[in-house]
Amino acid sequence: MLTIISIILVLISVAVILAIIIKKFPALAILDVNNLPGEKEAKFKNTIIKARVERDLAKWGGFFGRIFLFINSNLSKALKAAHINLKKMKLSYKVSSKIPWPEKQKQIKELLTAAEDLIKKEKFNEAEEKLVEVISLDQKNLGAFFKLGGIYEELKKFPEARQTYEYALKLAKQFKDDLKMLGDLSLPEIYFSLAWLEKLAGHYDAAFDNVLEALEFEANSPRYLDLILDLSIIRKDKESALRYFEKLAAANPENQKLEEIKEEIENL
Repeated sequence: MLTIISIILVLISVAVILAIIIKKFPALAILDVNNLPGEKEAKFKNTIIKARVERDLAKWGGFFGRIFLFINSNLSKALKAAHINLKKMKLSYKVSSKIPWPEKQKQIKELLTAAEDLIKKEKFNEAEEKLVEVISLDQKNLGAFFKLGGIYEELKKFPEARQTYEYALKLAKQFKDDLKMLGDLSLPEIYFSLAWLEKLAGHYDAAFDNVLEALEFEANSPRYLDLILDLSIIRKDKESALRYFEKLAAANPENQKLEEIKEEIENL
């Protein structure tokens, strides 16, 4: 659709330019060349006409080119926005549809299974659509939000991933005493995912704060300690690095990288 509109706009621009040039030819035809010999006259006249046409093409071509780019750019944005709005309307319709809860649960289960299969195949855009459908049916589905955050992380859409993880965290805080609603997730796991995301995005202070929150729940988790130790070294915080190195060594003494890490800390 967009390609057809673009071609039409180009043809209109070319037609306008040609109309302007044709209009110029009578003025070119009456150039005073009476004093020039025949062959030289023709050559001179052709040179003048060519130069005039080139100037007109450059002038009007540039003008209409800018108009075309402006229209094309805004049209593309408009069509994209319309597509997003239609998608939202479709999801809103699904939410408002009166589907019996057992049937809705069945649909959610099938969509989650399909999403997990697509994630394994690294078909992240298709998996995103499935998870958005789940959320349209159940706006408090913690697992769907958490998986969706993971997809955005894989696609390096860091702002979207952060927003989705933060919403998952908000839901998890509401469900902290409801194991059924939490499912396999926990507050420290979501904090850890947020910390990892912030590290990938290069926001090391935010990553440090989030993994610190995770450690409030599981102080001896080797995964959490390993991440906060790594962040301490990146931030060149030797005091924190030494503190968390001791905790990691106590929690996971079989870690074969301990000597290497210790040397790295000493060189800070």
